[in-house]
Amino acid sequence: MRGLSNMDAPPISSSSPATGRYHLVSKEENLSKLARKYGTSVRLIAEMNNLKPPYVIRDGMKLFIPGDVSEQAPDRTVNDDQNTIPIPDDTSKLAWPVKGEITSEFGVREGAQHNGITIKAPEGAPVAAAWNGKIGFVGAIPGYGKVILVEHPDHPENLVTVYAHLKDSLTENGKQVRRNEVIGSVGSSGRTDFPALYFEVRSKSKPRNPLFFLVDPATTQIRPETPGKEN
Repeated sequence: MRGLSNMDAPPISSSSPATGRYHLVSKEENLSKLARKYGTSVRLIAEMNNLKPPYVIRDGMKLFIPGDVSEQAPDRTVNDDQNTIPIPDDTSKLAWPVKGEITSEFGVREGAQHNGITIKAPEGAPVAAAWNGKIGFVGAIPGYGKVILVEHPDHPENLVTVYAHLKDSLTENGKQVRRNEVIGSVGSSGRTDFPALYFEVRSKSKPRNPLFFLVDPATTQIRPETPGKEN
């Protein structure tokens, strides 16, 4: 993803029309079989449906299968690595940007795909970069208020993280930041009913489920606020 400037606001959206279909799980089915049937990956099915380890599905469960799939889709060739859910090592896991209650999860609801998570936190609470990277955008976007994007080209999945509804931005475009370094503070700018952080993870410009990239919340320690530029 190319660098962004304050005059080049990224096209972010907390929700978008869902692409895919629902599947009613029957006996003897598992995620691997569904991935092969629809030509997708176990990881993406698990992310879209917020499945928790050990990722067991049961008869009668309704799962959303992402992607361009049809009701009579034939079995397709799927690589072995698509039939597993890789566990990132500690060095590639993202730190939580803020501690708080998740009030909105990633996934499909009522035909719309929700592209990130909303974390309710006290106004003014420090917001930290989730991983080492470069600030790609600092500015305001309608509906999201004050927003920061951080590019992570050295991450194994070449991620971009989005931080929105900020009260203050404590960094500047082009700055290199470290994992857990404070870059802003929780606010209620944009369209939100309470102080919160909207957090999004993207890989190859596509929204991914942040909960599959974040570490155990108990292991995150946000560094004290560092001098920066307030916008």
